[in-house]
Amino acid sequence: MVSHNWKIHELDIHNAFLNGVFAEEVYIKQPPGFVDFALPSHVCWLHKSLYGLKQAPRAWYTRLSDFLLSTIFHASKVDTFLFILSVGTDIFYLLVYADDILLMGSNFEITLNFAFNYPHLF
Repeated sequence: MVSHNWKIHELDIHNAFLNGVFAEEVYIKQPPGFVDFALPSHVCWLHKSLYGLKQAPRAWYTRLSDFLLSTIFHASKVDTFLFILSVGTDIFYLLVYADDILLMGSNFEITLNFAFNYPHLF
């Protein structure tokens, strides 16, 4: 929204993919160095996501999306990674790409208030 002279804030969510929760059961082989020699054919059942798993980005996005939609955001009908917040005549956009987020809005204070009211998200 450069044409409106809005400020854009870029965020990188550290350890984002470790915060995803799987909808299905996921099993992995015992990692090297942690193999139980009494039960070498056993597998590990993951309760949370790990980096490198193909399900990790989706699990993270689902958790973030569920949180945002449970607040006063609504999802864009054009882009599923765009979330919109309207407050009176002001509008605020939150765009998600993997573990990166862009924040922008017509009112700089709304943008900052959101970031400061939900610091645990970032």
